[in-house]
Amino acid sequence: MTAKTPAEHIINELGGLTKTARLLSTDDRRVPVSTVQGWKDRGKIPQEYWIPIIDAAKSVGKAIDLSEFLAVPEQAA
Repeated sequence: MTAKTPAEHIINELGGLTKTARLLSTDDRRVPVSTVQGWKDRGKIPQEYWIPIIDAAKSVGKAIDLSEFLAVPEQAA
């Protein structure tokens, strides 16, 4: 079993790489899928994206808390 990182958990909660990138993109700033993939690969999301991610999650009826960005990796099922 491999550990699920906080970034992987949050990206999965938002529906995957492409959906996460789309949710974070605005008319002024596009977030490429490759950026989200980098977060997943590194296992963490830069702090500048935490609040936009929480807001994006709310917009699609999901609840992501700040503590989830710092969570200890859990075992993937």
